[in-house]
Amino acid sequence: MRPYRLFKVSCSAIFILVILTIILGNSIVQEVLLSPPGLRPTKDPAIVIPSDQRYPNQPPNLPKYRTATGKAAKGWARKYVETRRFASDQSALIYYRVSDLAHSSVMKDSKASQALHIWPVGTIIILESYKGNVNSPKNAKLIEIVAIKKMNGHKGSSASAYFPVKWSYARVTQKGKPSITSQKVNECHQCHSIAFHLTGDLVFTPFP
Repeated sequence: MRPYRLFKVSCSAIFILVILTIILGNSIVQEVLLSPPGLRPTKDPAIVIPSDQRYPNQPPNLPKYRTATGKAAKGWARKYVETRRFASDQSALIYYRVSDLAHSSVMKDSKASQALHIWPVGTIIILESYKGNVNSPKNAKLIEIVAIKKMNGHKGSSASAYFPVKWSYARVTQKGKPSITSQKVNECHQCHSIAFHLTGDLVFTPFP
C-alpha cells in the first residue's frame, strides 16, 4: 500500500473513531451520575440538609399515558400549561397518574410561599411540549416528549429518615425516538433542582 493511501485510511479510521466516541458519549445516559439537591427530613421537611450522594440516571420508558386522540389514559389525568421555558410561543400538556397525586405528601411551610409537595417513589410525569397553543391543534406542533420518574430512595438506616429525592430523566422526539444526551440530563437536573427549593420536590408545576 502506498504511503499516501495508508495515511488516508488512517485518517478515515481516526475520524470514524472520534464520531463513534461522541455518539456513545451522548447516548449512554444511564451512566450519568446525578446528585440530589438536598435531603428533607421526614420529621421536618422544611429543613434542607446537603447531600453528597450520587446516583445513575435511569431513563424511564414511556407508559401508555394517553389515547391516540390525546386524551388521558385510564388512571391518568392531564394539565395544560400555557407557556414554558420562557418562550411565549410554547405550551405543554402534563400527564400524571391520579394515584401518584393521591399518595403525595403535601405539607404547609410557613417559610415558603406555597405548600411543600413531595411525590411518592415510582411517580412518573410526562410532558408534551408544543410550539403554539395546544388548545388549537391546527396551530400547535408537538416538539418533544419529556418524562421524569422518581426512583427508590436511600438504603439502610436513613431510608425512613428522609424523603426520597432521586429523579431520572428521559426525552423522546415526536416520533418516539430517544433523543436525550448526557449533557441534556445534567441540564434537566440542574433546572429541576431549583424546584426542590421552591416546591419541596423536583417538580415545578403545582397540582392538581
